[in-house]
Amino acid sequence: MATQADLAIAKRLLSARVVSEDVMRAAFEQLTTLAEQGQQVSLERLLYARKILPPGSLAVINAPPLLETQPFKNYDLLEELGSGGSSTVFAATYRPNGATVAVKVLDPIQALRREFLERFQQEALMLTQLDNENVVMGYELGLEGGYHFFSMDLIDGYTVLEIIDRRGHLTNEESLSITYQTASALEYLHASGYLHRDVKPSNIMVDSTGRARLIDLGLVRDLTAIAPGAEGEDATTVGTVEYLSPEQARGRADLDSRSDIYSLGVTLYHMIVGEVPFQGDSEYEVMAKQIMASLDTQKVKQRRISPEIHFFITKMTSKDRESRFESLAAVREALAGYVGEEYVFVDFGPDPAPAAPPVMQPVQPVQPPPTAAPVAKPVAPPVAKPPTAAPVAKPKAPKPETEQPAADDKPAAPVPTRKKGAPVPSKRRGGGRGSKPAPKRRRRR
Repeated sequence: MATQADLAIAKRLLSARVVSEDVMRAAFEQLTTLAEQGQQVSLERLLYARKILPPGSLAVINAPPLLETQPFKNYDLLEELGSGGSSTVFAATYRPNGATVAVKVLDPIQALRREFLERFQQEALMLTQLDNENVVMGYELGLEGGYHFFSMDLIDGYTVLEIIDRRGHLTNEESLSITYQTASALEYLHASGYLHRDVKPSNIMVDSTGRARLIDLGLVRDLTAIAPGAEGEDATTVGTVEYLSPEQARGRADLDSRSDIYSLGVTLYHMIVGEVPFQGDSEYEVMAKQIMASLDTQKVKQRRISPEIHFFITKMTSKDRESRFESLAAVREALAGYVGEEYVFVDFGPDPAPAAPPVMQPVQPVQPPPTAAPVAKPVAPPVAKPPTAAPVAKPKAPKPETEQPAADDKPAAPVPTRKKGAPVPSKRRGGGRGSKPAPKRRRRR
């Protein structure tokens, strides 16, 4: 018979798509057969015995939170900064020198899927090798206590999506500065032979100086693996549907840098307007709009932006990729005349209001159960007395002329060494993501 622990494990494995429903159904049928034969076997042990999962791979599935277990010998995890579908990011202290870094940890259940593990490791290796001021710097990749992790630079700031949520939308100047810097990062990435495929506001972080950096390279694809002029459909469509290029939504195999340009254009639209251009009740509906629907420029006009910004958005998000900018270098060159030499200070906006405490309903007093009315005792009739002489009336005392007034009532009461001789940032303390930004500017290199 399956236990509650078996059901919990099965639910997590199915939701993470580690095993199929058919495989799990067969496993439970075998558990039932074994139970009828008098053998009590756990689902975990059965999955190991049938070689569906590697032995010991579920040891951490019900482990206490990482902030309690502290499984990494060189890192003290301080607080959780955020989590996604497959990983969680923590602020941490590097024990050898006290530097503050960020540590990204892969969900151990997702690590059982080969494509997720390979994607996580590829991102970590890329961040340790790439060196660009607009790409987050990575330091170390490791596996300890059953957890795959890597460390990277801790940025004192917020993602662009968080800033939009806090303020509604960004100014034209802020949006162009962030777009220019992201275009610079993508140009460097393409020159290194990679296509990002997931450009969006939540993957761009801005620090207190206005410097923007790409922070997630989990869906990067090797451009050298794409044959020039390749046609046909790719095996899968990856990315976030609200920012997919039309060719990416179709699952085409011949993607190039213009796909990232489209996603960057949608990101610029989102920063200016405060919402994505295409929405729907399902992912398929949104992807269909990415392919077929025209961009609603009326909302852009309502922001009273300049004709130049309107031109950038329209050209970058053209359905026909031949009509877009031909490269990120061309995007950056077109934007260069509208951004200065220094980073633009970005207002992070007000801190979100704390959640209101739940309204506590007063507890109604428990009424005692009704009791039976007391039975009245019979009253004996009065005994008649013999008549007597009438009583003599006593004289009444005279009333005082003035009444005495009644008495007044009284009131109540630091960082590990990078590989391949890459530069090592100096020891510093991270300011934390909730710190208020200082209006300080920094020159772009």
